[in-house]
Amino acid sequence: MEIRISAAGASDVGRTRRTNEDAFGFDLGRGLFVVCDGVGGSRAGEVASQSAVDCVLRTFPETLADSNDGGNELHRAIQGANRYIYQSSLNDAVYQGMCTTIVAAHFDGTRMWIAHVGDSRAYLLRRQSLHRLTEDHSQLAEKLREGLNHSSKHAMQQWDSMLTQAVGASEIVIPAVSMVRVELGDCFIFATDGVSKALRTSEMLALLLTTSSPEQACQQLVGAANDAGGHDNATCVIVEID
Repeated sequence: MEIRISAAGASDVGRTRRTNEDAFGFDLGRGLFVVCDGVGGSRAGEVASQSAVDCVLRTFPETLADSNDGGNELHRAIQGANRYIYQSSLNDAVYQGMCTTIVAAHFDGTRMWIAHVGDSRAYLLRRQSLHRLTEDHSQLAEKLREGLNHSSKHAMQQWDSMLTQAVGASEIVIPAVSMVRVELGDCFIFATDGVSKALRTSEMLALLLTTSSPEQACQQLVGAANDAGGHDNATCVIVEID
């Protein structure tokens, strides 16, 4: 059975930010998809995010020697991006402290390998249900794992914004890697927190079910994030398998 893959991406500065520090890229030929959300002052955030996208697209192999190596290669590519961004921040005061979140994926024909650092997320739309595939690297996520069951809204928001890992923030980064066996009809969504935290999962699902193409779905999600206040840059890449 022939499997076809289609993809699109969209990014918007939002309604309150002056610059767009998100970046995305993909290569359908290699089944490679990357979404990043930069952090840092001046131009540093956008430099970090674009550098991470470029590093992953440049260093991920054209072909894999081992068909099971997709996750390992994503891991290596993100670690390479981490080294580059971290060293750049040390060598140039303008870029001091810059870092970025990342969610990257590789489709090998039957599986989608996903690697992420930070709070950019991956979702799977399958049989009219939307499933979150990644867990944020944030203080809030850690506290919830430890059993936190109640706190003030202000504290929750603060913890949610505090990343425990980001690409370029330190010498070492440990991407979380997972794999999903793909079914015909699957739709994968890779998004920055400007989308995922502006919209509830139910809202994202309702929008996705009304769209007819990855391009339309991307525009709908980014537009809805803006309609919800546009407090952050909003970026997504959507991949359909049919």
